[in-house]
Amino acid sequence: MRKHPSGKALIEIAEATESTADPNAPNANYVAAMIRNARAIVDRQADVGDDADRAEAAGLHALLDQAGAAEDLNRELVRLIRDGTAPVGTHAHLVAVNRAELAESNPRYLARLDDED
Repeated sequence: MRKHPSGKALIEIAEATESTADPNAPNANYVAAMIRNARAIVDRQADVGDDADRAEAAGLHALLDQAGAAEDLNRELVRLIRDGTAPVGTHAHLVAVNRAELAESNPRYLARLDDED
């Protein structure tokens, strides 16, 4: 499940920030970098489309052997983890979901992780 803000909201935040940013502020370079990063995340999300969300939902359905909305199934998985009864495959599922998220939000870090393996 993609983190918030959504891509649309993220680009709106970036545009609003850019329109009000003071180019002479001490943190102007930082603000410009954050705006570039937000736009890059939105671009990567657009490239992937809903594939990551569909893959996560399919993983949850298989892991929990039940149908339902991904949000509800995530809550159920969290409950099982807290109860100490997480199903076999939980770790692999969580790794896959987080790798998909990193591919959108921070692909350079993901590449460094892959280099360490």
